[in-house]
Amino acid sequence: MANDKLPVTKLAPVDSRQALAGHVGHLTPDQQAALDTFKDRLQQKGYFTPANGAAKASHDDVTLTRFLRARSFDVPGAFKQFTTAEDWRRNEHVDQLYDEFDVDEFQLARELYPQFTGRRDKQGLPVYVYEVGALDKKKTDAYAKDTARLEPRMIALYEHMVQFVLPFASSVPHEHPETPISGCSTIVDVSNVSLLRFWALKGHMQRASVLATARYAETLGSIYLVGAPSFFSTVWGWVKGWFDPGTVDKINILAPATQTQDLAARIPLDSIPRKYGGTLDWAYGAPGPVLDDDARRTLGAREGEDLGPLLSAPVRWVDGRLVVKGTGRSEAVLERWQDGGRAGEAAAAAASANGHAEGRAQEQEQDRAAERAQEVEQEEPVAEQAAREPEAQAASAAPSAGSSSTPSPVPASAFTAASTSSTSTAPTTSPATPRTDAALSPSAPAPEPAAPTSSSLPPPILGVGYSNAPSSTATTDSTHPTPAPAAPDGEHDIHAAAREHPAAPVKDLAAALEGTTL
Repeated sequence: MANDKLPVTKLAPVDSRQALAGHVGHLTPDQQAALDTFKDRLQQKGYFTPANGAAKASHDDVTLTRFLRARSFDVPGAFKQFTTAEDWRRNEHVDQLYDEFDVDEFQLARELYPQFTGRRDKQGLPVYVYEVGALDKKKTDAYAKDTARLEPRMIALYEHMVQFVLPFASSVPHEHPETPISGCSTIVDVSNVSLLRFWALKGHMQRASVLATARYAETLGSIYLVGAPSFFSTVWGWVKGWFDPGTVDKINILAPATQTQDLAARIPLDSIPRKYGGTLDWAYGAPGPVLDDDARRTLGAREGEDLGPLLSAPVRWVDGRLVVKGTGRSEAVLERWQDGGRAGEAAAAAASANGHAEGRAQEQEQDRAAERAQEVEQEEPVAEQAAREPEAQAASAAPSAGSSSTPSPVPASAFTAASTSSTSTAPTTSPATPRTDAALSPSAPAPEPAAPTSSSLPPPILGVGYSNAPSSTATTDSTHPTPAPAAPDGEHDIHAAAREHPAAPVKDLAAALEGTTL
């Protein structure tokens, strides 16, 4: 197979000491001296302002060190490249271009260049994917028609990387927090690309590479080339000539048989897209990145919140907060992420807290209403009895004998005992237990009130002012009903007797109480 002639790379886990060499936090004494000299020279020429009190330096050490690494810490070479890039940024108004870039045009540009997956490799570098086969002729021809917008679009994409992706990745927990993240890892998929198509894409890929090398020094980390077709060994000699030698040195061509194993040596499986053997549900052309839990917490995302469209447009990461940029944003997005999302989050939390408080208040009010209804229901018989006391007294004083055709009434003494029991105030949680006919016997003693049989717990004591509050804390509150006073012993009416003796015939009850028949 011609593919066997490719200079394939067998990847092994990265040696941290080697990977961090020349980076902030791991500079040698000579490299640190070069950085100090670089700063002094830039300051003298007006390209650098050091920190002063609360004012930050115009450029951080991470940015300056990138340009030094690009020139192997040669200060004059780094000075020339850096000042050229700074002059270009000022002349092209790059910051303004990025901050005012239209979000729809940004999405259009994303479709033809590497895309951020939202995940990071084992060193903490953001992982991008570039699926070259997705760049069909129709798409690239339409994109290239507006030649005046080709460079601004590439600039916006690179600015997104250095203004958001890299500083954000530095804020997310990673193995070496002392060293900010300054580059990215990229999976370049060249499967399903014909030889003719490779040649047609030469200019497109060269423009991006030149811009990265000249203006965004040392932002490209490792490049993993996958899906190489059988003829790739033939074109590889040409392709190498399209890029800067430093970029070519970072390209690792992976063999198809060990592709997943090689990627997994550098990138966690859950951060490798499924197409390449991992478990990440993300594909090239997705609306935006899919952040892991650590990244979502760092950003301040809400549970289940879709961040793809938000982050696949101009944004910045400043002082640990997201700053939304770009034109064409919805008012909802701007409001949600004002003040880095903290204000929107605080408002949401306050609304949620108010909602919970209102819900609890409603539940408590419903509970109180239910308690009052229960109290009223239990007190109605007592109040009704009190209202009928005169009638009951008159009935008890009337003669108990009727006409010869009236059945013999139950002796009044039985009802006297029953009435005495019925007029006692019962516990609010246990209604009186119905008695049998034996209770109507003249010789039966007055039964004791039955013990509560309900397995349910009694209602909670609501506190001062409620009818079931302890007497030691009771106060007068006209808004809450209180039980009517119990009727004096010996007084009764037909309703009380009927409740105490539900099995007794109604006629007997009436005759006993009123001396008449029904």
